[in-house]
Amino acid sequence: MKTIGGAILGLVLALTASVTPPVGAQDLSTFLSQPPAPGAWARYRIETKKSWGIQREPFNLAIIDRQVLDGQPYVWLEAGPTNFAGYKDGYLRLLLKAHPDRQEALNPFLEALALAYQPPGGDPFKLSGGALSFMHSQAKDVQVHQETTDLPPEPAQTVKGVVYQCSRMTISTTTQTTFLTRKYKVTEAGTYWVSPDTPFRIVRAEIVRTEYKNGKENKTEVTVQLKDSGESGATSHFTAPIRKEKGLLGLLFH
Repeated sequence: MKTIGGAILGLVLALTASVTPPVGAQDLSTFLSQPPAPGAWARYRIETKKSWGIQREPFNLAIIDRQVLDGQPYVWLEAGPTNFAGYKDGYLRLLLKAHPDRQEALNPFLEALALAYQPPGGDPFKLSGGALSFMHSQAKDVQVHQETTDLPPEPAQTVKGVVYQCSRMTISTTTQTTFLTRKYKVTEAGTYWVSPDTPFRIVRAEIVRTEYKNGKENKTEVTVQLKDSGESGATSHFTAPIRKEKGLLGLLFH
C-alpha cells in the first residue's frame, strides 16, 4: 500500500518535473519555443520501443484561446492524451505566455498562470490557487539545461506522407530535481526535424530518453512524427465548463 509520504512525493513530481508518458515536461517544452496563434492545432504519433515491439500512441496539441493579463499576451494550450497526478489519458490545459523566453519555454510549469485537466469520462477541474503556488515553488527547484547543435537541413515526412523541407538539429536536454534528499534526473538526446510551415514546428524527432531514479537507469527510444496540422479550427477536448477546483489534498486522494 502506498504510504502518504510516497503519495506526496509522486504528487510533487507530477506537478513539477513531469507530466507522464507519452509526453513529459521536457517533451512539451520542445513544442513551445514559439507557440502558434490561437486556432492552431497538430496531431502527432508517438512510437515507443518496447521489449515486445513498438507501442504507438496519439498526442494532440492545440491553442484554443488567447488572453491578455496586465498587458501581457497569454495563450491557452491543450495537450494530450497524457497522465497527470494519478489521472490517466486525459487532456491538460495550461495558460502560458504567448512569447516566452528560452527558460520559460524550457520549464512551462514554472510560469503557467493556470492549469486544468479533463479526465476521460469525468468532469474537468482546475488547480486551486494554493496548488498552483505549490507547483510554482517546486518548479523553481527543477533545473533544466539544454544544448542545441545545428545539422545540415533534410526533408521529413509526416505519417500521412506529406513532405516538409526542414532544418535539422540535435537537442540534448537534462532535467534534475531533488525531493527529501532523493535525486531525480531525466536526459533526452535526439535529432529533430523542424519546419516553420507546421504550427508547432516539429515534423519528426528521434529521441533517447534516460531516467535516473532511486539509483536505477532506464532508457527509452521514442519517435515523434507529425500526422497532420492546421493554422485554424482548433477544438477543445474539455467536455464541459470548468466548475471544479482541486487543491493538493484533492489531487492526492481522488
